[in-house]
Amino acid sequence: MKKILFVDDESMVLQGIERTLRGMRGEWDMTFALGGEQGKAALLAAAFDLVITDMMMPGIDGVVVLAFAREHSPKTIRMVLSGHAEQNLTMKCVGLAHQYLAKPCEAQSLRQAIARVTSGSFMIRSQRSMALVATLDHLPSLPANYSEIVRLLNDPNSSVEAVGALIATDMAMTAKILQLVNSSFFGLARRVAQPIEAAAYLGMNTLKALALATNVFAQFEVRMPRGFSSVAASEHSHRVGSAARAIAQSEKCTVVVQDEALVAGLLHDVGKLVLASSLPEEFQRVLDHDELPPLEAEREVFGVTHAEVGGYLLGLWGLPTAVVEAISLHHEPEESVGTEFCALTAVHVADCLIGEQTPMRNGVQSHQIDVAYLTRLGLADRLPAWRETVAALASLSDHS
Repeated sequence: MKKILFVDDESMVLQGIERTLRGMRGEWDMTFALGGEQGKAALLAAAFDLVITDMMMPGIDGVVVLAFAREHSPKTIRMVLSGHAEQNLTMKCVGLAHQYLAKPCEAQSLRQAIARVTSGSFMIRSQRSMALVATLDHLPSLPANYSEIVRLLNDPNSSVEAVGALIATDMAMTAKILQLVNSSFFGLARRVAQPIEAAAYLGMNTLKALALATNVFAQFEVRMPRGFSSVAASEHSHRVGSAARAIAQSEKCTVVVQDEALVAGLLHDVGKLVLASSLPEEFQRVLDHDELPPLEAEREVFGVTHAEVGGYLLGLWGLPTAVVEAISLHHEPEESVGTEFCALTAVHVADCLIGEQTPMRNGVQSHQIDVAYLTRLGLADRLPAWRETVAALASLSDHS
């Protein structure tokens, strides 16, 4: 049974939540703390899977509660349930909260948000990696990209489109801006899967506050493993994203699916960035492993793959379900239950086809297209056309 802590300084709000979630008492062990002081005491007294806190509370506010939870219970998932009027305070929670829910929150939305991050299918196999992801608040952006975004945000003549285009070239920036814009706090009626659209929605003032005041796109001094290049990883991910979108376009998919394919391709290897920057010595062992393919080497060293870590992180951050699935399963699409073309299909094929263009370790391509998966979807005969699409895209890029 999952243990959940709710913290709010209004007893009527807590009573309302308790009534709303009464039907879940068989699955969730819920504790209700009146105010930040009681919230901290509850966190000291027991281990919780999830803490959901208000922001604007007298004395100990939500920022303090979240920071305390991160320090004393790193595996605990942290959510904000707060009002739109408290934007300045909530901005301080960037890096502390995994998801943001807006008051008033419909009962169904609250149940779904909780169920999504506490379900067994959402949890990854490695407890160590789960704790690592739960404590992760920032990813390292490329130094050149960080310098450029600071320059653009300080330039009164720069456009939000230029900022969004730059964000789209950086895995860390893309992941963070999509986490924020897809939160209920910003009140968007639908999921956004395009970093450029996300930047346009937030606007220059909010982006500047995020980048300069909260350091959400911060550049960190991170010692990466020998043989791992953040620049090369970002370039590869950008190529996969472009190829995945082109494949989705060739299938005449909706704009939504095209956008999901693009962003899932941009972020499909974000788990590598997490592992390489947070556990460089262990990741070095993966890179140096000559006897096993990279994915199997990751399982041996970490007990989990970069795909699972990346999917778990972005699911925790509230990105669209189709994007999370595509990231989690891009090496193992047969694990999905889907029966038609989707973002996962596009990213899996794009990643493998881009891999065919790139020399792999020991001259062997580590990831092969899952023809059985494509056959199950009735799409195996589309592979030659997709290969031509990606080759044409690569040729166009080489001549640009």
